[in-house]
Amino acid sequence: MATRNDSRYSSEMNYNSDSYNNTKQPTDGYQYNPWDFENPWAHGFYNCTDNCDETCYSIWCFPCFVCQLGWRMNESCWLTCCLPGRLAVLRTKMRTAFRINGTYLSDCLASECCPCCTAIQMAGELRFRRVMS
Repeated sequence: MATRNDSRYSSEMNYNSDSYNNTKQPTDGYQYNPWDFENPWAHGFYNCTDNCDETCYSIWCFPCFVCQLGWRMNESCWLTCCLPGRLAVLRTKMRTAFRINGTYLSDCLASECCPCCTAIQMAGELRFRRVMS
């Protein structure tokens, strides 16, 4: 039976072994901030004329359009039907996944002021990024 004094359970690590790389990583003084998003939206907020089929689909059957948008983002259709602020949640998920500039407040304002334009912009972004169509 192994005991605490067994060399396999030693609290001191052997840093001189070949398996340990004892080199320092070079730094240039820049501290990485994971919350700095560097990408802009590929499509503007009012680019409804880029794809007329999507625009008509979103105008005439908005709940179905948002359900399909959620499905393309690997979310449940129930999320898009039952959750208040559902479009802001999907927009934030998309911004985070693609590292797009913006804030949650801008996502909420866009989705509440013009949900149709927001959904069309998101669909255009998914098409631009070649995510499940």
